[in-house]
Formats: sequence, C-alpha cells, structure tokens
Amino acid sequence: MTLGRIAGVYIRVNLAFLLLAAIYAGLGWGLEILIIVASLFIHEMAHTVVALLLGVKVGEIEILPFGGQARIEDFTGLEPDADIYIALAGPLVSLSLAALCYFLIRWPDQAIGTFVFRLNMGLGLFNLLPALPLDGGRIVRAVLSPAMGFKKSTRIAAIMGQVLSVGLAASGAYIYYKNNLSGINLFVIGIFLFWAARREKKYLAYAFMRFLINKKAELARRGLLESRQVVAAPLTRVTRVLDQARPTHYLLVVVMDEADQVAGILGEARLIETLLEKGPQATLRDC
Repeated sequence: MTLGRIAGVYIRVNLAFLLLAAIYAGLGWGLEILIIVASLFIHEMAHTVVALLLGVKVGEIEILPFGGQARIEDFTGLEPDADIYIALAGPLVSLSLAALCYFLIRWPDQAIGTFVFRLNMGLGLFNLLPALPLDGGRIVRAVLSPAMGFKKSTRIAAIMGQVLSVGLAASGAYIYYKNNLSGINLFVIGIFLFWAARREKKYLAYAFMRFLINKKAELARRGLLESRQVVAAPLTRVTRVLDQARPTHYLLVVVMDEADQVAGILGEARLIETLLEKGPQATLRDC
C-alpha cells in the first residue's frame, strides 16, 4: 500500500504489517503502533538521506512487519564504503533518538517515554547484529567483500542471519512456554528474519550477476580501474574464476596451458559475456 512520495521516494506499508497493526490496535495498542511506525520511518529515512547524499538512488521505503527497508536502486556492491555509511545511518539515528528520550525529553506520560526509549534502543542495537538482512549484516558484507568477494561475503552474512533467526524463534517459543506472552513477538520476529535471510541467499545469484554487470559498466564509465590478476587452467569454470572478483579491482585472468605457457589473458567483461552466452558450465577455454 502506497502512502505517498517524498523527494521522489515512494513510502509504502506492507499489507502484513497493516494486518498486524490492526490486530494490535484492537488490543488497545493504537498509540504504540503509531510510535513504532514513526520510529521505523525515521530509521529508514536516515538510510535514505545518507544514500541520496552519496549520490545513490533510493526507489522506496517500505514498512514491514517488525522492521522496514529502504530499497536502493543503484548498486552499492562496487563501493563497500558507501554501503557501510548507508547501513550505519539507520541504527545511529535510532540510538540517538533513544538517547534524546532518555537525557533530554521529559514526557507527560512516563510510560510512553519509556516505550519510545526502549523501542529505538532496541531498533538500533538489533539492526547492528552482524546478520543479513539487518544493517549489521550489510556492514559485515561490505567489510568482507574486498577480501573475500561479494558472493562469498553475502552467503556468509545470510547464513549468520538464518542462525540468528532460529535462535530468536527458539527463545520466543521458550519464553511463551514459560507463560510469558512477550515470547510471541520474539518468535514472529525470528520467523520473519529467517524468511528474509533465506531470500537473500535465494537471490544471491541474481545479485552477484548484477554486481558483475555493474563492474563492467563502471569500467566503461570511469575508463580505468585498478586490476587484480589470477592464474587459471583452460578447463576452469568461469563461475569459479568470477568468484575471485573484488569490488574495487578489475579481474584479469592469465590462462596457463598444459605446457605451463601463457595461452591468453582474459578480462572480466569477456568472462561475463561467456557466462551469459554459455551458462554456468562454461570454462575458460570457451572464452
């Protein structure tokens, strides 16, 4: 559901969130739901503002069950530093709001003030956990990517997200078993986080191909990039070689034949073209 548009960025609310909001409002939590929506919106706007300042285009902000997402249209995988700045913006603003509530604002209703403080503190700290799709997971991917590559670092951060989600869901189930209804929230958060982390892994191949194609476009735009060389045999699969791609360098492959002679040098663009033409079974010899 689209609520409006700010500075070219669409503001949407997920239908599942609306359903949960209606349920909680019916239970007398109407004001708390409004505070949650406002806190999530501010959190995501922080991501959006930093992205726009860095020249990264944002398509929309979507409020999801127990979270939100600013959808980045430009690909930040080629610029790990930009990815870190954008990811850090949301948690830092949420923690700043929590500090503001705790030290400066005096609420007429102390219970509401405590709720705002705990919500934003939890939102900031939770999102810093090192697991995709949380902001901390994106920071981990950006830190690991220059050394390990975009593909492997994404897979590691997504697996960490699944492990975390299972722990949250199990904790929520145990708390509920001990006759504490708050465990339901934790259980639902764990289930939703598991689904989101699984989605990151499911679309990894698509994201990786987008990463490679954008690298090719980056070379065309800049005219030059620093290079990184690897040596491989002719029958090595192109996909295995491309796993060595790093965000800040252009990959050059020195192909060595059986006589230990240089058979040729392949650029990253040629590898991508062969992969698209011949599929994942393609080898360097096909190039």
